[in-house]
Amino acid sequence: MDTDSVIHFANPAVEVIFGYKPEELVGQNLTLLLPDKPLNKTDAELVKSLHSGVVNSRRHMLETVGLRKDGEDTLLEIVFNDMALQGKRWFVAFIRDITERKKAEKELRENQEQFRVAREIQERLFPKESPKLDDFDIAGSSHPAEAAGGDYFDYLQMLHHRVGIAIGDVTGHGIGPALLMAETRAYLRILARNRDDVGEILTRANRVLAEDVGSDRFVTMLLVQIDPTTRSIVYASAGHSTGYVLNSQGQVRAELKRTGKPLGIKPDTEFKSASPLILTPGEIVLLLTDGIEEAMNADDEFFGTENILKVARANRNKSAREIVEALYAAVQDFSGVGQQTDDFTAVVLKVK
Repeated sequence: MDTDSVIHFANPAVEVIFGYKPEELVGQNLTLLLPDKPLNKTDAELVKSLHSGVVNSRRHMLETVGLRKDGEDTLLEIVFNDMALQGKRWFVAFIRDITERKKAEKELRENQEQFRVAREIQERLFPKESPKLDDFDIAGSSHPAEAAGGDYFDYLQMLHHRVGIAIGDVTGHGIGPALLMAETRAYLRILARNRDDVGEILTRANRVLAEDVGSDRFVTMLLVQIDPTTRSIVYASAGHSTGYVLNSQGQVRAELKRTGKPLGIKPDTEFKSASPLILTPGEIVLLLTDGIEEAMNADDEFFGTENILKVARANRNKSAREIVEALYAAVQDFSGVGQQTDDFTAVVLKVK
């Protein structure tokens, strides 16, 4: 363009953006492509200065609205340069259609807001505080890999003044698994108030979840019932990661292994409760999701069970909260801060 904004050259790509052939634009004024619809005051002033031939610096960029030959608006990013050629001043405009980019950016902002709201709701579903039991110190924590996660833990009021600890993992992570986690939580809370046997609770929860879960989803769940009067635990596990009971010296005294398939796979699956396990002072019960064991470092090595037990042993004289925090810190240190690829959830039960 010359200093009167008359177009002297346009390359063939102009037809893709504006619908004009290059020869149709030669001799036309810039206003044919840039109607007076700038997106902001700064752009309006720059367009005005281009029309007047007065530009304060040699390079400018703006985002504005362009007008296609068919009358449709299109969003543009334009970079202007000015140059001297044969004693005259000229403007060169590099134009990009950013309609799809702006649409994608808007969708991203909307998705980020949805994730933020989902995370806010999910945080409210996690326990606000641990149960207050005379002989037990209990703490739990969950850190999602994304804004919302599929991991779950909860403390349940049960019959006969008993307390339940549930820890679960929905396949995947994100909003979909988070919704399924919330549904599972609701079922367990209702069943825990009306059923005493942890195996029966999982059986009934599975029956309902199997109707709602698609073939590509399932829920692993470890449900532990604490009896404060006998200082014992009973558990049932629907395909969940193994839990561990460590004695006061840090040795593994018992493993809480799977007692059935994950929830949501087969509606007729029945879960049996394991035999009661009486705990003694100084013992620790570790309940974990697989995001801890399967955390990976830069060399594609797993954090693994041995590291989990090593951290627990090293911190066994500390509080349950401190043990949970030490586990999370160790996983972060192992895999690198910001490199979390799966949800992290742990609950620690320590006998006083």
